[in-house]
Amino acid sequence: MSKNISTWKRRSLIAQRILSKNFFRLFGNVNQSLQTKENFNIKKGYHHAASILDFDDTSNTDEWQKEVYLLAKEIVEQKKYQSVIDVGCGSAYKLVNYLGSYKTLGIEVGETLKWLKKNYPEHQWLSFEEADPSLLQFDVVICSDVIEHIDNPDTLLEFIKKIDCKEIILSTPEREAVAGKNDYGPPENPAHYREWNAEEFKNYISKYFVIEEQRIFNDKSVTQVIICKK
Repeated sequence: MSKNISTWKRRSLIAQRILSKNFFRLFGNVNQSLQTKENFNIKKGYHHAASILDFDDTSNTDEWQKEVYLLAKEIVEQKKYQSVIDVGCGSAYKLVNYLGSYKTLGIEVGETLKWLKKNYPEHQWLSFEEADPSLLQFDVVICSDVIEHIDNPDTLLEFIKKIDCKEIILSTPEREAVAGKNDYGPPENPAHYREWNAEEFKNYISKYFVIEEQRIFNDKSVTQVIICKK
């Protein structure tokens, strides 16, 4: 029963998001006068979602962001790194299967954290709420397609900034590749507060980190990846 309600709620919210997107698209640049505040380096007039549905990633394997983790594995191998921390690791399938031979730590919240401890007891897991990033020391930090799920992404980047690391890999969907240049939000995905295009994301991340490279993978969600350092 609850599953049916959840499915109905999700479909209803998607329909609302689509109607809103089409409505705001009609206004085009007029949106800038309707909503002039610029948030997280996304263009003026973009409509951020006020709320989202919780997203359960535990049933997923490598359907999404596989290329991000293969890139991380390539960097780890080339630079002979030994440790990886995954902030918002979800089901951790990709972390365990592509990087499990290294020292790893996955950070998650709530029921997902409980699921990880039960299903992968041989690996290290940590609660986001209880973690002290200043005490964490890892070669590589991965934060793959998490930032779009966070109400205030500044808090996430501040968290990552405190981790003692050598390399940071951040990813998120590339908005314009999916929704077009005239998209003014909110995201069709009911689990996303907002989405960035490549330039916006680069400008936003550059406020926190030194960007070394930005790539766009033509995968299911058209994922953009930024490789950076503190």
